Amino acid sequence: MRGALTVLTMAVLVGCGAGGTVIEVTNVRIGQPTGPNAALYLRATGGEEDRLVGARTDVAEAVVLHETVVDADGTTSMRPVDAIALDAAGSLMLEPAGYHLMLTGVDRLQVGDRVQVTLVWEQAGEMVVEAEVVAPGATMGHDG
Repeated sequence: MRGALTVLTMAVLVGCGAGGTVIEVTNVRIGQPTGPNAALYLRATGGEEDRLVGARTDVAEAVVLHETVVDADGTTSMRPVDAIALDAAGSLMLEPAGYHLMLTGVDRLQVGDRVQVTLVWEQAGEMVVEAEVVAPGATMGHDG
């Protein structure tokens, strides 16, 4: 089933970028929420630099680009960021303990649900991907 999801996601994204920019997004997953928020993780690859500048979905009140940071005293927290870079090597990974998309005020999401999410790239424009809701432990250790 996961292979079908990846193929669908890549097929939706290829050719959707403005100005010839092509970004492929795979391994899109949302950890099942235990409260009003949920984190979304993914892998993006492309041949050019770009920046993820926003996202939206019908299952959340808002989607915020977040970074997990560890302070000098070892305290872990999250902070919003304006953009997340797809680097010159054409790689971006949103993963636990790093960058992620925080879905706030989510509707009920259950393991196995599929959710449409619109990613907004600075150069490539808007792209619709499908995310699978997974058990919280299934968000760790995926390399796409």
